[in-house]
Amino acid sequence: MPLPHKQWHPLFVTSLKEALSDALPGQVEIIPELALSSKPLDIDVLVVKKSQMAQLRHPMTGIFKTYNLFEFKSPDDNLDLNDYDKGIAIARLYKVIKHPKMHTLNDITLTFVSRKHPASMLELLKTRELAVHKGNPAPGIYRVLGESIPVQIMVLKELQDPETAYMFAVFLTGREKIRLDATMTLIKKHLADPTSPYRRDLLEFKIKNQLISTEEMEVLLKMLNQANEQEKVKIKELLQSHPFSQEVKKEGKLEEKRKIAIKLLHLKMDVDTIAKVTGLTQTQIEELKKQMLDGKP
Repeated sequence: MPLPHKQWHPLFVTSLKEALSDALPGQVEIIPELALSSKPLDIDVLVVKKSQMAQLRHPMTGIFKTYNLFEFKSPDDNLDLNDYDKGIAIARLYKVIKHPKMHTLNDITLTFVSRKHPASMLELLKTRELAVHKGNPAPGIYRVLGESIPVQIMVLKELQDPETAYMFAVFLTGREKIRLDATMTLIKKHLADPTSPYRRDLLEFKIKNQLISTEEMEVLLKMLNQANEQEKVKIKELLQSHPFSQEVKKEGKLEEKRKIAIKLLHLKMDVDTIAKVTGLTQTQIEELKKQMLDGKP
């Protein structure tokens, strides 16, 4: 069952924090759900660039001014023309309510974020004589020219660089080409620096909500072969916490458990970890290991 927007929203805020984590302390402030009135009218996220000296690597920051508004669509929602118009209206309302003495809109930008490609919306924007530049400044980002403020649309499934996409891996829930590379990059960065709370939270959410595919699990297992001892411990913790492991241990048939155990043995995982992942006894796994050495199936 798809998660409601309110459950996805905090993860998007975490993704933004990771995407902008190269800012020095005090250079950027991220404000989620900024209320503009007593009625339910708010901005999904406001990023305040407090220092123009801040050097931010993510390509979405190329248009950043001082006040950068984000409108986020959850993975199962579509971005349409009404969403676009609402975003433009909210940007202007933000200026009126929060910065009434601001005479121009030069310090405000607007970014729409969607997993899906908003084809109909982009076509309708062109009928308004607005120029839409694809891949500006990078694949997956569309610049809209002709508005009173800088506007861009970031389509997550079209991002091509894992360094640009990994912080949004939790939102890549379909068959996107970038999904596997983004997830693996997130895992590698987590292993390299387990102290980062943003990466840990994103990865834990992806695992606990069963958003890691079988293909991603297999790549994760293969990573064990190249991992150092500290990394192996972390990878094993991820494997053992994955709902897949819990289901196999509780409900999996013996033959299914044996097949998984054989695959893990081929990947040179130790017997103790295989036992924890599959629910088989160490004796059963040792017997499988012996059969493999004897050339038996």
